[in-house]
Amino acid sequence: MRTKTKTGEVSSDWMESVWRRNSDTIYKLCEVKCDTVEEAKDLFQTVALKFCQNAQFLRNREALFPWLVRVMHNAHCDMVADRRSTYPMSAFGRKAEFLNDLPEERSVFFQEDRDAVEDYETLFSLLSPLERMIVEMTYVGGFPTEEICSVIGLSNNAVRKRRHFAIQKMRKAVFHIE
Repeated sequence: MRTKTKTGEVSSDWMESVWRRNSDTIYKLCEVKCDTVEEAKDLFQTVALKFCQNAQFLRNREALFPWLVRVMHNAHCDMVADRRSTYPMSAFGRKAEFLNDLPEERSVFFQEDRDAVEDYETLFSLLSPLERMIVEMTYVGGFPTEEICSVIGLSNNAVRKRRHFAIQKMRKAVFHIE
């Protein structure tokens, strides 16, 4: 069977032989590029479709593998752009499991300073729950102000003011300022 094109005819035997030669390697590369098996299969099908659509232009090429790799790369970039680089929160959880294997107490540099913990608790007891949350999210959690605003539901200015007043309260307690 032959495929008719604008520039001539392409043998299906040629297409099949070229695809059989390169398909295993292309699929393995698709698996490496993608996070899931379903994405790899979609990417592989896209590459196969592009190959079939452009077979008439590829007939006289000496090496087709680099072209197939470039098509795979471009199709993968298109897939990522289509999903707008968002990942379900469950994907982050799988990657974070490995970080929790070693408890903090067993690390080499861990020093339990009971006095510091008691001091922090005393200072935090001076704060309202909202102020404590803002201070902990900022200095312990490392959250930027914009994220704190979205979590708490206050404006940037309100979060900054509450954080400032909370720090002032704690400084007054530490330095005994009235």
